[in-house]
Amino acid sequence: MEAKLSILTKQYDENKNTDTMELKTIGKIFEKKDDIYVVYEEIEDGEKITTTIKISDDEVSIKKFGTVNSLMVFKENYKHETRYRTNQGLFIIETETNKLEIDRSEKNYIKLNIEYNINILDLFKGRNEINISIEYNI
Repeated sequence: MEAKLSILTKQYDENKNTDTMELKTIGKIFEKKDDIYVVYEEIEDGEKITTTIKISDDEVSIKKFGTVNSLMVFKENYKHETRYRTNQGLFIIETETNKLEIDRSEKNYIKLNIEYNINILDLFKGRNEINISIEYNI
């Protein structure tokens, strides 16, 4: 079934600089066992990337594959390390989730709020906030 996604990402670096990215797209949503999956495609540097968001009771994972390959897992007070493969090379990324809110109180609407510390080893340290709104019709 079709889903409308609105994704707002804010990244704060160690010097208090803010970078904001916004994506509005259409994807597919489905349930499998007790989890919800949202799949969408985006173009980055002219290349297609497929992203799957898996929503569980107390955990959200975001898996990207294509020219970028990664798996990020968010669970409150949880540290996760992933390999982030791009055309520029392989990066090791550590995330530590400070806050995870999964709001399914409205019919046909899911809101995700994820706040986490990010450390791209030897390249970048900061804090990210992702707000995802998913609207669908069952």
